Amino acid sequence: MIKKLLKSDFNRNVFTLFSGTSIAQLIPLAITPILTRIYGPEDFGVFALYTSIVAILSVLATGRYELAILIPKKNVDAINIASLAITLSLMFSSLLLVILLIGGKQIIEFLNIEQLGIWVYLIPFSVLILAIYQVIYYLLNRQKLYKQMSVNKVVQQVGIGSSNIGLGFLNKDVGLIIGTLIGQFISLLLILKKLLNTKEVNLNEITIKGMRTQAKKYIDFPKYLTLAHTLNVTSSNLTIILFNKFFNATAIGHFSMTQRIMRFPLAIIGTAISDVFRQKAAEDLMTKGNCKTLYLRTLFTLVLLGIVPFVILFIISPSLFSFVFGEEWRVAGEYARLLIPMLYLQFATSPLSSLYIIMEKQKYDLVIQIFLFVLSTTGVFIGYLIFHSIEMSIILYSIAYSIIYLINGIITYKFAIVGNGKVLE
Repeated sequence: MIKKLLKSDFNRNVFTLFSGTSIAQLIPLAITPILTRIYGPEDFGVFALYTSIVAILSVLATGRYELAILIPKKNVDAINIASLAITLSLMFSSLLLVILLIGGKQIIEFLNIEQLGIWVYLIPFSVLILAIYQVIYYLLNRQKLYKQMSVNKVVQQVGIGSSNIGLGFLNKDVGLIIGTLIGQFISLLLILKKLLNTKEVNLNEITIKGMRTQAKKYIDFPKYLTLAHTLNVTSSNLTIILFNKFFNATAIGHFSMTQRIMRFPLAIIGTAISDVFRQKAAEDLMTKGNCKTLYLRTLFTLVLLGIVPFVILFIISPSLFSFVFGEEWRVAGEYARLLIPMLYLQFATSPLSSLYIIMEKQKYDLVIQIFLFVLSTTGVFIGYLIFHSIEMSIILYSIAYSIIYLINGIITYKFAIVGNGKVLE
């Protein structure tokens, strides 16, 4: 039966990414009980604050041009798009560093992030590494180099995990941030080497004229997706920043641990399916004019795969967190239970959201992200200002996301049915 399933290119590619992603995500999950005995909730809170800021800024770095890499028929166009995205990320990170060097103290005070201390000056480097990694990852996806993508994910997590533990024993104040930066940098160098060794990538094809041409052709990506995706990332990561302002670093630590563990099913299965769905949907749209069959097959698979794990997690989360990570982390398990509905809907619908990009429906995506930002942020504020409760903030945040995920599923299904009307002869 397994052999029969693997005869399909789609299933085989999903399995390749699934296996690599599973191992990659099992590593941080496996070492978390060790990390929670080295670092406390407050340490994780500071780390979450740092990564939230980096995540928001990383979206801005490339102008989201890397998302267009899968679209061109010619490799030369894809290479120039990638070069454009990397150039923009270098410029953005350099500007960010200059701004921090000049007005870092004022920015720290304004954002109330004194806990970060000198680590705030490492933010531009983290942003640059993440931005370039994403560009290279999309190039590998275009070339269907799923094995290389899977192996690199594992290498990245091994590097991050070992650095977090090793540095934690030496000095826990630097372990989480510096360890993560080291692991990400090593994986970036390795994946870059893999890419340059592929015959499809010819650096001589990169020209300023080529980059300008692609920048104009795909101008809707920075025009609409930069704002849309910034709002999306900000909607989730601003919660950490707001919790830092409204509550304390310990609360952030518990909430970030909840996200770290509860997003495990999303990372293992959802990401692998999303990567392959993105490439296969682009093919179907070019050859068939729509991707309805692929969409429904993928959606039903995600819905069925998620039911049992999420029900079990809803029942046992508090006890599970307490037993595995220590009694002081039981609160994180209680937060996890509040997020289950949102996470299940995210698991079922998010991998299909790449249709916004493939079908160049960025305007619709922007509208969705604006609503998401407003609803989720309002929920957090109401939870604090009216109920004075982090639990109510989390519940309202979860409801806001759940509503948007349902709407998102309806819209992308309509895209899959209608298609783009362009069929290759």
